[in-house]
Amino acid sequence: MANRTVEVTVEADPVLVPVVRNVAADLAIRLDLQLDTIADLRLAVDETCGLLLARAATPTTLRTRFTIGEGTITARTEAGCHEGTALPGNGLHWHMLTALVRSVRSYHTSGAGGEKLAVVEFTVSDP
Repeated sequence: MANRTVEVTVEADPVLVPVVRNVAADLAIRLDLQLDTIADLRLAVDETCGLLLARAATPTTLRTRFTIGEGTITARTEAGCHEGTALPGNGLHWHMLTALVRSVRSYHTSGAGGEKLAVVEFTVSDP
């Protein structure tokens, strides 16, 4: 199966995080991942969104692109942030995230309009 991509964009509002989490879970179910992996994915999406919302400029959007491969899902979530915003990389929430996923990284990039974006990208797969 070739990689497929699904993208979800919502306002950067904690009330809308369940939308992103439910899309992630639905994709994992369709990929027939194990229940534990699906639960880890849902929690990882929550942690990622929470980390980025804490750093988000307002108003902005929270955009997550899910790339679905053979038995894996990679989620790349981004939010607009102010210049000089520190990236997640330590603390309790970051450690929880790293325990839930196969790999994770955070970085800054520039959006289409030149806006500064904070990005967290992680991959989950069955053991």
